[in-house]
Amino acid sequence: MAYMNQEKKAKIAAALKKVVPAGWKYSLRVRHHSTLIMTVTAAPLDFSGKVDWFEGKARAEYDVNPYHYERNITCDEFRAQVKAIMDCLNLDNFNNSDTQSDYFHVGHYVELKFGTYDRPYVNTAAAVAAAA
Repeated sequence: MAYMNQEKKAKIAAALKKVVPAGWKYSLRVRHHSTLIMTVTAAPLDFSGKVDWFEGKARAEYDVNPYHYERNITCDEFRAQVKAIMDCLNLDNFNNSDTQSDYFHVGHYVELKFGTYDRPYVNTAAAVAAAA
């Protein structure tokens, strides 16, 4: 049964501080004692050219597929960054699920979001470039 508590979250937060680049604003929260959610609200990162389905859309949110993010992310640098973050979010996690028999057994579930419906993602790349 999936279980996430504040102690596990604190351990993961310490690992994330080592891999998340400076200038990223994010939050971690636990939902229903089973899911760890990381929401990036602002970063100097433009999704144009980095996520295949994002092209031409004025959307200010992106939910990363935790199982197949490699397929949707076209930029190697961004894919490597997401992989490092996902590795931290899955710290001490396991997956003994058997989808054939509809049996799901994981340590905890993970969600990685860039913005939400009520707090859109903010690209701070222009502000960083102007300050430099």
